[in-house]
Amino acid sequence: METYMSAIGFGNIRKKKQWDMLIDEVLNDADKQYVTNHDEDHVFIEYYKSYGRNIGVVLRGLLDNDKDIDFETCDPYFDSKYIMDVSEVEVEEDEEDYFYFAVSEEEQSGVEIVFQLQNIIEYLEIKDDKEVFIEGIKVVGLASKGTIILPVEKTECDLEYENEQKEWRKELLKRVKAGDEEARKILESEAEEAAEIIEERLQSEDILSVIEGYFIPIDYLEATYSILGIIKELELIINEETKEEIYWLLVESMGMSIEIAINAEELTGKPQVGMRFMGICWMQGTIVFS
Repeated sequence: METYMSAIGFGNIRKKKQWDMLIDEVLNDADKQYVTNHDEDHVFIEYYKSYGRNIGVVLRGLLDNDKDIDFETCDPYFDSKYIMDVSEVEVEEDEEDYFYFAVSEEEQSGVEIVFQLQNIIEYLEIKDDKEVFIEGIKVVGLASKGTIILPVEKTECDLEYENEQKEWRKELLKRVKAGDEEARKILESEAEEAAEIIEERLQSEDILSVIEGYFIPIDYLEATYSILGIIKELELIINEETKEEIYWLLVESMGMSIEIAINAEELTGKPQVGMRFMGICWMQGTIVFS
């Protein structure tokens, strides 16, 4: 995930020597370590090191009986500010490549989110425990490039109608989850009608003036998405080692709130609440267990 290391303030790491120095630093000065059994001769180990508020690097690999460590991955991480409510979470495992990704559905919007799981050892330790429950997920999209775009102009009537539609859609989703076939048909019909309207408008209008937001998967296995949405909150975070500036954005898109992190040097335009963010991001995060 070196493409997204810049999102946590390591934009200048490109050479192998720089990577080796970073790995040694995390290994020798880790803030947290987690270990679980892997097989008779190895244990699976994680080293976490923080480099600023909510940002850091995690190393994963195997430790053998001779205390030799074979590192498999070095990933950036960003601790989410908010817990996202989801209806359920499924985890798909690739033990050979130490790649675990979770598939979930956001409770209010019904939008599916795929993200690379960060708290792997915690998950492995308690996944079969029947007394442990999932409270939600904490997810952040790490963006490599992004652009700030003007919002779509709306009247008070437009906003009122939009809020009514959101509440109506939430109610329909509840009914669908309860097994209401009529509600499912209404949602499908509305989706088809909206697609037809958008297609017609795109014949004469720019896409950014027609579509206010989207959350489109680009690569399912890599958990990467193209996103467009309205900025609702923002903060500036500093990488304590490199002093690079990182923007944390809370973006509303497709009826849900998505957290985004991006290096200030890779963001075109000045972010402000009410403006829109457009970019490509890698979704990563944790499952929150009770």
